Amino acid sequence: MIQLKAIPAPPELINEVVEALTQKYKTTGESVWKQAYIKRDLLKLSFAKCCYCECKIDEESKYMEVEHFFPKSLFPDLVVVWENLLPSCKRCNGHKSKHNTQIEPIIHPVRDNPKDYLTLKAYRFYAKNNSLLGKTTIEVIELNDRERLVNKRFAIGTKMLEELEDLLDDLQEFENQSFADTRKERKLKRKLFKLMEECLPKKEYSATSATTLIYSEAYSQSRQIFISLNWWNTEFQEIENQIITLAF
Repeated sequence: MIQLKAIPAPPELINEVVEALTQKYKTTGESVWKQAYIKRDLLKLSFAKCCYCECKIDEESKYMEVEHFFPKSLFPDLVVVWENLLPSCKRCNGHKSKHNTQIEPIIHPVRDNPKDYLTLKAYRFYAKNNSLLGKTTIEVIELNDRERLVNKRFAIGTKMLEELEDLLDDLQEFENQSFADTRKERKLKRKLFKLMEECLPKKEYSATSATTLIYSEAYSQSRQIFISLNWWNTEFQEIENQIITLAF
């Protein structure tokens, strides 16, 4: 779960359209939120990921559901109000269902920074400082669903650690060489950059990858070798800065 940056409502969703669709929903109960332009821009909002669990929702085997943060059954006037809409996978949307977020709030991925209320340890989320908002979010969304989420985070984190350790081995071997090897240098730089790219917001489960990388001893040692070899540049620093903002 990462914080998402708010984007403007779709240009098609003008006040008159909001009023008409809201009235239609109240009258007929029709799924008026299933507009192509609403789904299009919600996917932009979240990098085509579920706003809660970070799984990809633009793949062939998955699809996006329009999530109403304040449930439409309890707040019909908000059924197509842009600020109340979020992109969700079927699993997370199903768990949240009609949960009344006004009476019992959960983390809003745009308004709130999940890092303020959650920590990630051993691929499971915990409430930071015993935060009630964090606890409620974990329970309502079932963020520690072992089969669907924890095991997936474990697989991603394990793969990241293995590749970081391989990189460190290659770097240490390179350091001990008595000759220059520009081809291998390029390969090592590219490998670290690609690993860091896996931690950026557009990637699936980026919070897991970012947390794993930043707190990895293999990454810390590799970074120091890059610095000692004068390979660490502004591009690496800028991407690291982004990763730090995502790591729990």
